[in-house]
Amino acid sequence: MNRTLFACAALCAFTGAASAQSTVTVFGSVDINLRHQTNEGSATKNVMGTDGLNSSRLGFRGTEDLGGGLKAGFWLEAPMTPNDGNSAGLNFRRRSTVSLISDSWGELRLGRDYTPVFWTRALYDPFGFNGVGLAGNVDPNGVLQPTYVRSNNAIGYLLPNTLGGVYGQLMVAPSEGVPNAKYTGGRLGYAKGPADVSVAVSRQDLNGGANKFNTWVVGGSYNFGVATIEGAYNHDYNDTGAGSTYKHWLVGAVVPVGVAEIHASYNKMDAGSGNGARMAAVGVVYNLSKRTALYSTFSQISNDGAFKQSVDFSYPAAVSGGTPVTAGGKSSGLEFGIRHFF
Repeated sequence: MNRTLFACAALCAFTGAASAQSTVTVFGSVDINLRHQTNEGSATKNVMGTDGLNSSRLGFRGTEDLGGGLKAGFWLEAPMTPNDGNSAGLNFRRRSTVSLISDSWGELRLGRDYTPVFWTRALYDPFGFNGVGLAGNVDPNGVLQPTYVRSNNAIGYLLPNTLGGVYGQLMVAPSEGVPNAKYTGGRLGYAKGPADVSVAVSRQDLNGGANKFNTWVVGGSYNFGVATIEGAYNHDYNDTGAGSTYKHWLVGAVVPVGVAEIHASYNKMDAGSGNGARMAAVGVVYNLSKRTALYSTFSQISNDGAFKQSVDFSYPAAVSGGTPVTAGGKSSGLEFGIRHFF
């Protein structure tokens, strides 16, 4: 009898501990497309690609209520390439963080996460930094910026969502002996009603701290009902060698048409001395449901000077095996795809 009571007490204790844990959510998206790409100086390329509308991913997230308005949370998110079954293997390099979250003072977040500058850039890109229309297609290949999108070993702080529309993020990441991995950045924004504006800055150490890659970006959007207009400007400075300054302008729009949306953008990259690139992109998204959509996007890049940018961000000319573009040449891409959230 005593053993039975002990077993029941132990079970109740375990159940009580488990009930404090909020529901753990499994989430993700699968996005596959057919892509036709033409680069001057290379043969036409027809491929099955991924991530044309949203990045394919598999994730797990959850929180535990610690009481007194304090929660613990985790987020593990893995990239996927559903066209080949994730042949490179599973990892959680999209995001892997653990957090302490307070309703009053905000969130302390540790691990690998998106940088403040990337959040700001992606927020005002009508294509969400995905597919042949993503804003990053005109950014110079081979620039030493491994922490531009995400940073390892990061210590982050995010403002609470109780500040009347003000939001912000700070991030610091030590190099831990890894070249070009030391990062410091932050962003501050205001979103209320139809308006959203923000600014972000960052500094990444290069070559053991001998050089710097400094970035600042400002952007905004406004929902007029019939369309959401978006715009951004980012300024990158790489002081390696003689130094290079990159100025990127973006203007775009998302126009709802019934269950469909029209996405459009124009990007211009100015690297000085006659070097740079311009890209125009337009796409249509047809929402079959809240989770499933069909989409098509067309874009074209016109390179200037020594630039060789391609509309296929997955295969930049600087990457071995990529599809090269003639300096100053054109690159265009057309993709049709389907995306499903789960």
